[in-house]
Amino acid sequence: MLHEHNNNQQHTLGIALWPLMLLTAFIVLLSGISLAALQYHQHSRSILASGDTLFGHISGRVQGKLNQTYLPPRHALNLLALDPLVDTVSLEQRQPHLPRLARVLSDNPQLNSLYIGWDSGDYMMLRPLRTSELRERFQAPAAALWMVWHISAGQLPPRVDHLFLDNDLQQLTSQQPLFDGFDPRNRPWYQQAKSSDAQIITTPYVFFSTNEFGTTLARQAGENAVLGADLTLSQLSRSLANMELTPSSERLLYASDGTVIAYHDPQRLVGSRQGDPGRLRTFNELGSTLLAALSKDGYQIQRQTSLHLEGRQWRVLQQQLDVAGAPDTYLALVVPEDELLEDAYRIRRESVLIILLFGLLVLPLSFLLMRSRIHSQA
Repeated sequence: MLHEHNNNQQHTLGIALWPLMLLTAFIVLLSGISLAALQYHQHSRSILASGDTLFGHISGRVQGKLNQTYLPPRHALNLLALDPLVDTVSLEQRQPHLPRLARVLSDNPQLNSLYIGWDSGDYMMLRPLRTSELRERFQAPAAALWMVWHISAGQLPPRVDHLFLDNDLQQLTSQQPLFDGFDPRNRPWYQQAKSSDAQIITTPYVFFSTNEFGTTLARQAGENAVLGADLTLSQLSRSLANMELTPSSERLLYASDGTVIAYHDPQRLVGSRQGDPGRLRTFNELGSTLLAALSKDGYQIQRQTSLHLEGRQWRVLQQQLDVAGAPDTYLALVVPEDELLEDAYRIRRESVLIILLFGLLVLPLSFLLMRSRIHSQA
């Protein structure tokens, strides 16, 4: 009878302690999950704040890259405007000045060419032939590293000379193609520079002769000439592509009218349409529905915020950059928050998994401890 009473007492105590054991396990799990959630939210806020700081660093780097792209050629053009070249009247008088032009082009590889147009209609361009594609395009000899394009407008029809030079600017061959009607005085860069007291920078466009995209720098040189330089902008796209952001991030530079001048995927920059085979695409023509949605708010907006687009939350920076003398230029960075917070998500998953494993250990241990206590009391 006593043994049966003790067994009944142990059974009753065991039943009575089960709710306590479950409550203990529940409290442990709830506390752990709450702690994991708190840690996740704190870590998320820290990552997003770091992301905003990263935006600031990237903006500063792009600003510096723009200055490195524009300022040295601008300074060089200002110095060349004082060169005696501007007062020459024939190809023979102008050839001795080519080494100074070549030095500027060598020191500024972002320049596609240097040229000067005169009020008489004369024109001279020096272009480096840096690739075999360029030599093939202009039918230059394999050893040619420089090309001179010269127009003498003092005769009818104007005489055109193409001179191909070696590394030492010594002439290899020459061609005299037919005059195609080119007149520097009719070009926008010439007219804009003539009507301005300062150096001008055109809006970006696709260069006809090379299909590269860039902009033209120009300024008056003396009373009767205008100096110009074609500045390629492809290096800016490479800089954006090399910036360490998440895989789905969008990075671009664009003008105030939405024309994109640099994009992390430069192959998508140049578009075509009937009657206009080579042009730079606008913000909403890059094939990105995300950017098309973003452009609905306008191209000249400046903001650093979080937006819900295409079913995802995005961190967005749109900021105007300051480059003296250049057309208004904006930087846009668009980063998905789920990719930015990938580490925070991983920490949350790992924390919850650890807590669940801990709970699975706590429950049987609690049961064994309670059962041991019941036996000791019996």
